[in-house]
Amino acid sequence: MNYIKQLDSIRALAVILVVTWHWVPRNSFVENLHAGALGVNIFFVLSGFLITQILLTNRKKEEGSITSKTQVLRSFYARRVLRIFPVYYLTVFLTLILSYKLSLEISRNEMLSNITYTSNFFIYITREWPVSSLHFWSLAVEEQFYLAWPLVVLFWPKKTLLPLMLFFIATGLISQLVINDYEFGYLPTYTCLDCFGIGGLLAFIVVHLPLSLQKFYRLLTILSIAVIVVFIVCWNLNFYLRNTRFFHGIVSAWMITYILIYKEKKSLLVSLLNSRLLISIGKVSYGIYLYHILYVYFANKYWYKYVYDHYSAFINKAFEPWIFTVANFSMLYLIAWLSWKFIEKPTLSLKRKFQYG
Repeated sequence: MNYIKQLDSIRALAVILVVTWHWVPRNSFVENLHAGALGVNIFFVLSGFLITQILLTNRKKEEGSITSKTQVLRSFYARRVLRIFPVYYLTVFLTLILSYKLSLEISRNEMLSNITYTSNFFIYITREWPVSSLHFWSLAVEEQFYLAWPLVVLFWPKKTLLPLMLFFIATGLISQLVINDYEFGYLPTYTCLDCFGIGGLLAFIVVHLPLSLQKFYRLLTILSIAVIVVFIVCWNLNFYLRNTRFFHGIVSAWMITYILIYKEKKSLLVSLLNSRLLISIGKVSYGIYLYHILYVYFANKYWYKYVYDHYSAFINKAFEPWIFTVANFSMLYLIAWLSWKFIEKPTLSLKRKFQYG
């Protein structure tokens, strides 16, 4: 598919929400906004859309040829490995190496779950958040999705592919309704299928029903307005929504659809999404997401030792967490950019050896 720069801005917004959620104090307004969950769910919908569009487009080209579909499958897996594995396992390795220096406790089972992309089930079973790899659970969910979803999209009967996507959405929605453990109950992969399914549904419309995209956008607009109203009411009533992920999925799909339709339009929202800063952050968002937990332990150790004492007398202490976040996010961005330039980009150049056609 053609590169759409505004989608990088969506990635940037998602990763900023996640980093802010993990870095600022829990008593801030960010906690009430469920910023981290929103950021992760945006990533899920975006992955569902992009991956499904790639697979459906290539299935359409190779329809009727099992051999060609198998080649598409092999190329897909190879390209995913090149994109995901190098810096992921680098982060796992660095976490292990630096665990003693930063006083990070890592058990053998935790490390095994990180290596095998099963962190979500490890945390779900232990009912305890690991210190240094708590964010790996969402990467495990995405990897499990990448492993199974291509088989479905490429080889499932085309006539029932759309109903299957709707079934996946329903599975995620229903599984969230029966959750009793609000902290860990949302980690199993089946509770995330609604976000991936919503993204997949959007991709199906783009590839096979493009004339219906405008109608789908209008439907998403109405649903998104309703979702915002529901969120406002629930916040005021202090009522917990079990289907927060599903509602996040609706709004995320609306943002992506808006970009697909109006990316060339001159509007305030498109101008914001065309921001070079956001696009540049989005390009390296994978590295930012991977490194931000390990980095914050370094920052906490040296920030208060060498930096904070020099300006603490001149600022309101209530602003200190936000100064910390902005200053250290800039450094984190630099690290992620270096990772992109010298590790990820050279590795991605090998994708040319695994063309879909």
